[in-house]
Amino acid sequence: MSDYNKVLSRLENVRQSGNKAMAKCPAHDDGSSSLSIKHLDNGKVLIHCFAGCTGEAILSAAGLNWSDIYPEDGYKPEFNKATREEIDSAKCLMELVHVWASEGNLNPTDSDRKAIYKAQALLNSVGVEI
Repeated sequence: MSDYNKVLSRLENVRQSGNKAMAKCPAHDDGSSSLSIKHLDNGKVLIHCFAGCTGEAILSAAGLNWSDIYPEDGYKPEFNKATREEIDSAKCLMELVHVWASEGNLNPTDSDRKAIYKAQALLNSVGVEI
């Protein structure tokens, strides 16, 4: 059984389409399917709970380990201490930067630049692309 199939076998209400699936998150009382699962070509499995559960909580509740989703290299991500609000604020700022730039209204001060760089660094650290 591939690691992807092993992960899916530990979840409830799985709806699979090719290398992607949605399921109930085992880490919280999930009234709908909020857990996204994706199988990558390199054998790794990505998991993301749209309700905000951590990978550690999801794996633990499903009886899985990091090696089940990152089989080759034993990778275990470092946890970023950023809150959902910090991430949402950074996303909002970066979206506004794109709008301002497209309208020709981007003229940041030094403190604005620092805030923009900090927001982009935060989003990069948690893997969010704008």
